[in-house]
Amino acid sequence: DKLMCENLLQPQNINIAKAFSSIIQTTLGPRSMLKMIIDSHGNIVVTSDGNWILREIETNHPVGKSLVELSKTQDQEVGDGTTTIVILACEFLKVVEILLSKKYHPLQIVGSFFQIIKDAIMFLEKKIGYKLK
Repeated sequence: DKLMCENLLQPQNINIAKAFSSIIQTTLGPRSMLKMIIDSHGNIVVTSDGNWILREIETNHPVGKSLVELSKTQDQEVGDGTTTIVILACEFLKVVEILLSKKYHPLQIVGSFFQIIKDAIMFLEKKIGYKLK
């Protein structure tokens, strides 16, 4: 029963991430689109600021909350890239969806992501990076 429950929740979680991504993805780039939003006070706001949009979304879903928190953390730590980091996370979940449909185990997927990060760091250090004196 637990495995069946997990298999039903995974697509739902990924779909929530896709919905968040589709909301803010159009706020990026030279052809970004403005969004008209009614804030929590009933005011109409027109913005293309993905971070602001994410802060205004009221969600009780754990994935939605995680994406909003990811955006807040990015803003606090770096001050920029809040929309990009959320879209990147959602794109990773789209890849996960494909791998799950091919019957890869979630632990294999996570292990592969860690290996990719390790390989990318090694590549950057050896091929692109250089030491400062």
